[in-house]
Amino acid sequence: MDYKEDLIFALDIGTRSVVGLVAREKEESLEILHTTMEEHRTRAMLDGQIHDVVQVAKIVNKVKQALEKELDVTLESVAVAAAGRALKTAKGKAQLERTALQEFTAEDQLALELGAVQNSLQSLKEQEVANVQDYHCVGYSIVHYFLEGQAIGNLVGQRGLLAEVEVISTFLPRVVVDSLFSVLDRAGLAMKSLTLEPIAAINVVIPQNMRQLNLALVDIGAGTSDIAITAEGTIKAYAMVPIAGDEMTEAICQKYLLDFHEGEDIKRKLQALLLSGNQDEKIVFQDILGFEQAHKSLELTEALKSPVTNLAQQIAEKIIALNGKSPQALILVGGGSLTPLLPEKIAEVLNLPRERVGVRGRESLKGLSGNVSNMIGPEYVTPVGIAVTSLNHQTLSFYEVTLNGQRIRLFNMGQGTVGDVLLSAGVNVKNLHGRPGLALTVQVNGEVKILRGTLGEPAYYTVNGEEARLDSPVQQGDLIEFVEAKAGKNGQGIIQDVVPKLEPIQVVLNEQNITVDPIILMNGKKVNLETKLIDGAKIQYCTIDTVADLLDTVGQLDSIKDQHSIRYSINGEKKKVLVSTPEVTLNGQVTSLDKPIQKGDQINVGHSSISNLQIKDIVDLERWNGGELFVTVNDKEWVFSGEQAELYLDNQVATGEEWIKEGDDIVVKAGKSADLILSELLARINFNPKPPEGKSKLQIKVNGFVGDYTTAIPNRSRVELYWT
Repeated sequence: MDYKEDLIFALDIGTRSVVGLVAREKEESLEILHTTMEEHRTRAMLDGQIHDVVQVAKIVNKVKQALEKELDVTLESVAVAAAGRALKTAKGKAQLERTALQEFTAEDQLALELGAVQNSLQSLKEQEVANVQDYHCVGYSIVHYFLEGQAIGNLVGQRGLLAEVEVISTFLPRVVVDSLFSVLDRAGLAMKSLTLEPIAAINVVIPQNMRQLNLALVDIGAGTSDIAITAEGTIKAYAMVPIAGDEMTEAICQKYLLDFHEGEDIKRKLQALLLSGNQDEKIVFQDILGFEQAHKSLELTEALKSPVTNLAQQIAEKIIALNGKSPQALILVGGGSLTPLLPEKIAEVLNLPRERVGVRGRESLKGLSGNVSNMIGPEYVTPVGIAVTSLNHQTLSFYEVTLNGQRIRLFNMGQGTVGDVLLSAGVNVKNLHGRPGLALTVQVNGEVKILRGTLGEPAYYTVNGEEARLDSPVQQGDLIEFVEAKAGKNGQGIIQDVVPKLEPIQVVLNEQNITVDPIILMNGKKVNLETKLIDGAKIQYCTIDTVADLLDTVGQLDSIKDQHSIRYSINGEKKKVLVSTPEVTLNGQVTSLDKPIQKGDQINVGHSSISNLQIKDIVDLERWNGGELFVTVNDKEWVFSGEQAELYLDNQVATGEEWIKEGDDIVVKAGKSADLILSELLARINFNPKPPEGKSKLQIKVNGFVGDYTTAIPNRSRVELYWT
């Protein structure tokens, strides 16, 4: 038979079986040339995922060989589908900061988008419960671009310091895709195209002209039930529930003590009896203990009620969650759709009329011709959909390129680019743009100074030896080389980069020639002009302009500020007396500390002495003597002295002529004041008590008041004495 080159080989690798068909386009129909189906000998697949690559590959190879033998052709490539449960979507964001206003290029924008895709991948990994390590990105859509926080239509040509992008990315786990590749490689097949099982089924069950209706398609296999929902002319959502036909088989096995294969055989016989309406016929089987059992179909159906109800509820809940309400109708395909009671139970849970839930088999598909007589039942819908989807180029095809010597598979979502290759290879997009070096900031005498880092070097790409860009197209077999971007150097410098020119000064200090460097402190520690700067450091420096600057630099400023003194005590009170003062001369002349200096100046530092001191120089003995008494008697002034003070030095009588020494203990005892009464005053002035002739009484007045012999005489008193 002469076949055209557009022959299509489609495989539906399911949990329970592998269905293969070979077809070709014929006018406006799909001509089925041959089909075959093989069941897995072991449970090599669970919930639609390949668990035993070797065993699955054997079944695929058996299907392939059967078709090749029947048609006398060599099959080299195949169209396949991944379970709908594998499709993942996630949002991601990325931003690009600039240290100065620069124009954003198309390369910048693409790198930003790839960064957002990687961010969405990271978000997906954080949300994923299963141990899925990596994903294939099969496409992404832009949600928004932002420039300086404002939404904008396109970043190319814009200028700013901060650009951001938000995307929605679609992924398939690498383990799903890679396990399919491994199986096909072992069977000697190349993957021509990849689609999702619900997409394949919906393309033939609900064509484009039916998608204005709000419909739900449920492809019930052995391990998973894939869901697709249409509305308003498009496919609205995809979803999956992780139970399907195998749960029904397990229920029969549990109740009647059967191994899985026996339970599967009974389930199929039960489906056939119920479809034929022969409900009284018994099914005979043998349990694992060797006992023979026989049960009518209605009795066996009881074992399915609970798992069927659970499956129907999970399907209904998922549809309501995605659609917000019950759809107008629901279509069941896949081998598990023949499960007894399932259509009725789904209609009940979704509150739909029974006639709005239907099972669609291959017989209901339009546009098929050729060898279709043995394609009976809903299990052939998905493989037909895979073939149609591949022929209509609505699939994810692959091609290979080489990146730095590593083979990379790319989904053919259109014209691939260097950026797509890097993304598929898992290259961190942070390595595409050279990050500017961080600025170094210091404070110099309180003033902030910034030493900026250098700009980074962008990544370098070549395609087949020619220089390329991120958006450069790539094709099958291209050799791509990628050199990571280099980050800019962080800001750096030494002390002399941030302080003014500080020159040492040569002077003669205390008759010695010295060269004095300015003092520079960084974080409180002395440094020199060659010391490396530390980010955030506080730097202080002082130029040598005055005598004080010089003496401070050489460490003598504090010493000359101290005056020399002697400490002593008087009557227990501690005191000190200055005996010398600091003295600085500049070129032989006494000078002040703020006097400017210059190269070659002669500076001397010393103390000027004060003459030695005696105790009488610091103790006013007159103040300690008893006070004098001044009295005027009958217009004549009299002066009377009090007692002299007593002076002691270190417990020895002193005269006041002694020299003061450090630590002297001086005691002064005050003399008694000259206090008198009138009788004592009269004795002191030698008053004659004998009255004059003719008189007998002495009249006494003190300060104008009448007094007597006991009247006290205060200082500066006026006393009048006369006889009468």
